[in-house]
Amino acid sequence: MKTDAVVVGGGPAGSTAAALMAREHDVMILEEHARPGEPVHCAGLVTPRGVPAEAKDSILCTVRGARLHSPLGFTLVLESKRTHAYVLDRARFDRRLFEKAVEEGAVPQLEFKVLDISQTGSSTTVLCRTREGRGHVNARVVVGADGARSVCRRAGRLPPPRHMLTGIQVDLKAQGHDDGFVDIYFGEKLAPGFFAWSIPAGDTVRVGLCTWRAEVPPAVYLKKLLSKPEFSGARIVSRAAGLIPMGPGRKATGERVMLVGDAACHAKPLSGGGVYTGIRGAQLCARQACRYLETGEESEIADYDALWRDDFGKELSRAFRIRKVFLNLTDEKLDRALRIFDEPDVRALLESKGDIDYPASLSKSVLKLAPKLAQFSPQIIESLL
Repeated sequence: MKTDAVVVGGGPAGSTAAALMAREHDVMILEEHARPGEPVHCAGLVTPRGVPAEAKDSILCTVRGARLHSPLGFTLVLESKRTHAYVLDRARFDRRLFEKAVEEGAVPQLEFKVLDISQTGSSTTVLCRTREGRGHVNARVVVGADGARSVCRRAGRLPPPRHMLTGIQVDLKAQGHDDGFVDIYFGEKLAPGFFAWSIPAGDTVRVGLCTWRAEVPPAVYLKKLLSKPEFSGARIVSRAAGLIPMGPGRKATGERVMLVGDAACHAKPLSGGGVYTGIRGAQLCARQACRYLETGEESEIADYDALWRDDFGKELSRAFRIRKVFLNLTDEKLDRALRIFDEPDVRALLESKGDIDYPASLSKSVLKLAPKLAQFSPQIIESLL
């Protein structure tokens, strides 16, 4: 088979890139599973800017606030009158974006698992395993949207993530959960290297966590989390697990290979979310891929790196530095930090200006209101200022 562009992966980033490129060029989208969006690997908490119009019917409920629980029992409550996030049916969300790509003209190939990518002259060959056996697709450019363990990243000789988080989650049938708030739980004994969460999702509650460099599997920590009184008696109706790669290198492009989403390690270091950055990166990637297909100039591919770094790369870099501060906090220091955030001026700023997609953008304003935060990592705090 032959086409102008191959998109590897039918998640939000891959489907977005395929839809935009298919308006002007022949595009094939390869999805390794029989149904796009399954299995689910995401908590499904996304800001309004990350939900395109065609996927609005995947919204289960809205979130206006958060409760942040310290390891020592203190709870910081942040509440706003506006909607900060949507909770999605992620399987439906992914399907809607995949369907949009097909409507725009992308040719879908389901149960196509990419094994390798090779370069020959001006053509790129994508080797696949299909239901019928092995096959290949020749294209002029490949967009890798194939997730945390990206084959495209490896084939393009691009850097791996700096941190790889391991996540696990269950959906519970539970009563009495405030559907306007998410709960975030911190603590080395509960979710080392990251945090745990409880997210309202319509008639269920999503409870999960991520860990980094933990001594035991995430399932052990999840069992402890589910022993909390608020989850007592709840019935598990579904399970999910996955990896979150964070900390991108400066490049997401190789020889006629362009990465988006988790393949590019574009997950947000403070929340782990990757839908918005995946979609935004896909928009920039598609624009440059189309320009390359029109001109044949490989500099158009390379220009994608400057675009994503300027658009959201600075936020990812700043957030990763803040993550380093977080990793150095003991449970006692984390408790003290949350109490500082509870000071009226700081809390008011977070409630009025907080943005899940760009949380690090507030760092300078927060530090000016609460200079006591500098005690936790003076060198990194100074760099943020």
